[in-house]
Amino acid sequence: MAGRGSAQPELGPGSAEQGSEAGLRAFVGLGSNLGDRLATLRSAVAALGRELPGTRVVAASSVYETRPLGPSEGAFLNAVVELRTGLRPAAVLGWLLEIEARHGRERRRRWDARTLDLDLLVVLRETAGTWEAVRVDRDGVQVPHPEAKGRDFVLVPLVELVGDAAVVEGRAPGAWLEELAEGERTILRRWGAALWDEDGEVVQGG
Repeated sequence: MAGRGSAQPELGPGSAEQGSEAGLRAFVGLGSNLGDRLATLRSAVAALGRELPGTRVVAASSVYETRPLGPSEGAFLNAVVELRTGLRPAAVLGWLLEIEARHGRERRRRWDARTLDLDLLVVLRETAGTWEAVRVDRDGVQVPHPEAKGRDFVLVPLVELVGDAAVVEGRAPGAWLEELAEGERTILRRWGAALWDEDGEVVQGG
């Protein structure tokens, strides 16, 4: 369980690629509203565990169907997965962008529809037996994600994975969720299918 202390010092892109021997806990948000959305999310989770050096997927939230933000059309499927990784946040983000691109993501306008969206939401580092939030804000890398606290499709999955741990800008995700107005909420329903099976393996297929 993550700790409630203050954020740890910044780990910037200029740092060594490898994290500490104990590794970092990195929480990645996934979204898709084009094509076979569930298959895309499952493919992305499999790629995260298979391709990132020194990284494994250790948990996945439920999948939620959400209305799009902005002018984009078509409902999204969203989820959050937890990674244990020896990579620095900047290196993780680089891999996320590469996996997005291989799934057909084109970055044009902010609210465009997308085959796959991967966001590095929160990173935790173990210090004296307690998991503390890591802060990064340099060279285009921002952790925690600056918009995480205002997105229910991020906060609800994080509640599943971290409970009441204060990992989002010093507060629990549920605390931020309680402050969202009805008009800011996007979740339509919990999706029946899962990304993760009872044996802790990525579900394959549609």
